[in-house]
Amino acid sequence: MDYAQVLNELETLVTETFGLWEHNRVGFQWRHYTWNHTLRVRAMSMELGKREGGDVKLLEVAGTLHDITKRYDGVILTDDNGRRILDANGFWLNETLTPSGQNVVTELYDKHNLRGKVHHESGAVITQHILARYDFEPAFVEAATAIVLAHLKPTNLTAENFNLLYRNIENQVLYDADTMDPNVGYTAFFRNIHIHAHFALQRGDFELEDYVRNLPRWINSKQAFVDKLLTASSREVAQARQDRNQQLFSQMVAELEDIEINRKYGLLGLIEYFVGETADPHFLNQLTYLQTEWLPQRRQWLAEEEKSGSARDRAQAAIERVADFLTLLARESRGEI
Repeated sequence: MDYAQVLNELETLVTETFGLWEHNRVGFQWRHYTWNHTLRVRAMSMELGKREGGDVKLLEVAGTLHDITKRYDGVILTDDNGRRILDANGFWLNETLTPSGQNVVTELYDKHNLRGKVHHESGAVITQHILARYDFEPAFVEAATAIVLAHLKPTNLTAENFNLLYRNIENQVLYDADTMDPNVGYTAFFRNIHIHAHFALQRGDFELEDYVRNLPRWINSKQAFVDKLLTASSREVAQARQDRNQQLFSQMVAELEDIEINRKYGLLGLIEYFVGETADPHFLNQLTYLQTEWLPQRRQWLAEEEKSGSARDRAQAAIERVADFLTLLARESRGEI
């Protein structure tokens, strides 16, 4: 079996599947979010797998497929009192969205009556049947299926069931990576700003200073996720990401004291760029644009427009803060830190 070719086929299948729905945004998810999230979770799980002595190839395959049925998830279902409806394992239940097109994944989804299942359950079934079409060993298919099933953790697990579900380090690692990506670090900040801006603009306007000054409430609320991660490596990486977000807030709130320069050259300007691109933000495309166009343009402005020595120094410092942010964001997205 040509593993590289198989992985490419799996990636193509996942992206094809994600494209079968016409809707763009549901709740905290949007069209391009899911694939970019998949890539980041896969990269992070592979790095954590190396640190924890796990099977990296197994994590690469399971990471690729772990959210393959995520686009079926619609709005969260609520009861007559507005409370979220939970299944027996404590997971929120979602409306099921019907795709506009069909492929092997949707055929398997219908064949195995997966409508209404939470996406880690339906995704595990799909994973099992997709991988069985290749020359993977049965034990590999079984293990990958178990990893996908375990990437969401029931809230009411007994100690015995916890040990059954997470006895393999790969199951722990993918759960940790999937939990970290939307909750801690610069990747989580990217998600937060796009969610906050989307809903703020729907209500009427985005207030830059209010957003910055309220960031600690969001950052601090994520500490519980760090503390409950399953592996020591994950907790170490996640705490470093939390600390980076705290430092990011300190930099941003300081930038408010020189708001004109920093809206043009600094992290405040970065926020305003993100706010202007909320319709269907594509993480990798936005990161590339910021690195190859946005930042060079600011350096050109600095060289051509800033005549005052003080203004040049402040603008240069602002540009360096953005450059550092983008470097660290890229490294997080690759699972390096």
